[in-house]
Amino acid sequence: MRFAAVLACLYAGHDVGDHIVQTDHQAAAKAGPGVAGWRAMAGHVAGYHAVQLGALLAADRVLGLGLRPGRVAAALALSAGTHGLLDRRWPVRWVLRRAGSAGIAELQAPLNGEYLADQALHRGCLWAAALLAAGGRTRLPTTGGEA
Repeated sequence: MRFAAVLACLYAGHDVGDHIVQTDHQAAAKAGPGVAGWRAMAGHVAGYHAVQLGALLAADRVLGLGLRPGRVAAALALSAGTHGLLDRRWPVRWVLRRAGSAGIAELQAPLNGEYLADQALHRGCLWAAALLAAGGRTRLPTTGGEA
């Protein structure tokens, strides 16, 4: 149950962070060169992961998931690193070429193939982050004189 709840939080946070919280400027500039590109990427990744953290904290509180702060931090760090890398765009094109699907990266209609591949790779990374956050033993409440 904990893994499913964490994955749902990360997935919902992904959609809200990537499609609502991200500004037009961040979307347009985050893969650009130099300081301006990295600044736009940092703003996007920060907003995106703030939404994910909020979702995880709410679910942990309401559902009593017993998430461990260190594992949540590690999961969000994994998510932030992979999200920032993939959103530079060239890694998505690289993966598609290596998979023999370079034509998808060029597809613009009826759907943008590079965007769809980007989203698929993000979701795969979210699955790994959910495993990281949900893994380990649940914190057990102490009662009486137990430590």
